[in-house]
Amino acid sequence: MSTNTGIRNVIIIGHSGVGKSSLINMLCPGANADTSNDAAGCTKEEREYRCDLGAHQSCQLHDTIGLEEGFWGFLWAPKAEKQLKKYLNKINPDLLVYCMPGMRNNLKKSHGRNFNKFKSVVGKKKVPVVVVVTCLEASEHPENWWSENREILRKLDIPESTGHACVTTLPEDYLSPGLYNTSLPRVTFPP
Repeated sequence: MSTNTGIRNVIIIGHSGVGKSSLINMLCPGANADTSNDAAGCTKEEREYRCDLGAHQSCQLHDTIGLEEGFWGFLWAPKAEKQLKKYLNKINPDLLVYCMPGMRNNLKKSHGRNFNKFKSVVGKKKVPVVVVVTCLEASEHPENWWSENREILRKLDIPESTGHACVTTLPEDYLSPGLYNTSLPRVTFPP
């Protein structure tokens, strides 16, 4: 846990395999957060990464265990939720980043339920909550995902006015030229 009060705590949460650790690697070159293409998540405990965002801005990014792992994961969903709630109450978060996939047919009611559940956990502390939509590697214009999926967001009970970024978090080597570089500026956090 960060003890330096001048550093902002940014907690990244979401389902297993949605790209939370990849987002950390994108924001913090050299972080080397473990990533995997397996069905089960690879982050087994919360980890912190110091991230310098330029212009004398830095934050402490917190990688968290995945939600909704089910029986095949290393931490069953109810236990993962309980552990994450405990962690959020222990840390003094300045921003909560909820990651969810933007691929067709991958969004489930549990994404909306978890967004609202953890928004309420930090809401008492007036912590802002933003969404990062990931897994948009096949999209020619990931920046349009939010406006093109308003109906889905309504069904998930995620307000359209929620701060958001629609990106790919895969390393450059796996993407069409320029997609990574256009995603990176969309996920830099406000001062």
